[in-house]
Amino acid sequence: MNVDYDSNRLDALLQQLFDETLEGAGIDEFNTILRGSSQARSHYRTSLRLHAALIRHRRAETIVPMPRTEQPVRFGRVAILLALAACVMLAAFFYPGLTRRPSATLTGTTAALWEGNPDTASLDKPMNLIRGFVEVTYQSGVRVILEGPCRFEVTSASSMEVTHGRATVKVPHHLDGFHLDTPAGRITDLGTEFGVAVGSGVEGPVILTEVFDGEIEIPAEETPRKRLLSGDSLAIVRETGGTRLVSTLGDYRVDLGDSARRLPVSSGGSPSAGNLALGKPVTSPAHYSKAHGSVFPAGSLTDGRLNDSGSPGDWSFWLAPNEADGEFTVDLLEKTEIGRIDFQNTRNRTHGDRGLSGFRVLVSDDGLDFREILQAELQRIPELPAPGVDFPFESFSVAPVSARFVKVVGVSHYRHPERAPENPNHGGGLNEIRIFAP
Repeated sequence: MNVDYDSNRLDALLQQLFDETLEGAGIDEFNTILRGSSQARSHYRTSLRLHAALIRHRRAETIVPMPRTEQPVRFGRVAILLALAACVMLAAFFYPGLTRRPSATLTGTTAALWEGNPDTASLDKPMNLIRGFVEVTYQSGVRVILEGPCRFEVTSASSMEVTHGRATVKVPHHLDGFHLDTPAGRITDLGTEFGVAVGSGVEGPVILTEVFDGEIEIPAEETPRKRLLSGDSLAIVRETGGTRLVSTLGDYRVDLGDSARRLPVSSGGSPSAGNLALGKPVTSPAHYSKAHGSVFPAGSLTDGRLNDSGSPGDWSFWLAPNEADGEFTVDLLEKTEIGRIDFQNTRNRTHGDRGLSGFRVLVSDDGLDFREILQAELQRIPELPAPGVDFPFESFSVAPVSARFVKVVGVSHYRHPERAPENPNHGGGLNEIRIFAP
């Protein structure tokens, strides 16, 4: 773009710039002339070089001693700053790539809670999403949905690192080469949509991955890379001896069908104010545990994380061992009056083969002598709700009672309706327990 300008007026403004008297409306007029004419910009650069050369020449001369009342002429700091600012403006005008734009931006959140209240305008640093969902969109059109708890970082215009948690990556079909880096290696998109759950097992990282559409490349065992096509799902297990690919974890096929493939409309939100059990220690005689991160300890019952969420080694719910109804005890840490108990059942994610049915609740002051205060039954969760939609809580009121320990003993549990009776993959389980004063 070239707009006519008054060269004499530009020279006058340049003189004011070099004399440190250019200010206010003059600066605005000066910048307007430079933006509107390439000839003006060329004239400015020539004048700036000439002026700088004169300053260098003057400093190189032998200085004649002068009376103390007189000072040599100096090229003022203000003029230098203004000149540098104009140079930066010109560079930004001609080389917009020098003006840094974020590789990716946060384009949506649902019930998101961050650690440390970070500046989410810049995602090129480690981010820790404690709970909820966020959507990250790249300039290329790549979208990533992340579910907390999740640790991630935007590492370039075509890559992201996820060190823990769940992510769904959707790449436009005309693109390929987007990389998702995990502790078990790099997953490379080939124009597709895929999900991952980044966790850990006894020996090292465990990454669940499933291709929803298209294809991806993942680290392999005997060859450097392996391709997965639409519908394929595997766990990438990084162990001391190298990388292994397995199709089942703890007797279950790798399945990420419950991943959020778009930003949920709602998430969490069930009232928890006054919950006496939140964060309290929980013990259990046993829990379901298998290799490669299939561990479901009783501590998950009071962690405030709802639904069958999580990733290997960090699942949000408790499961009893196979073929057992299970039991657990919550320690409220002090004697407390109790009037209501809420339960959120489980269905073991997509598998639908767990969850408490009949149960008993007992309380104790010392953890040794227990007395029963409730017998009841929970409903089965027949279908997996959409991501971000809470499983239902069921509330049970009890006659006010004072106790420190609350024990729940399973009496019966739900099995998968289509499995043979001899199949051992069934048992009790529960997502969350909440305890309230009367």
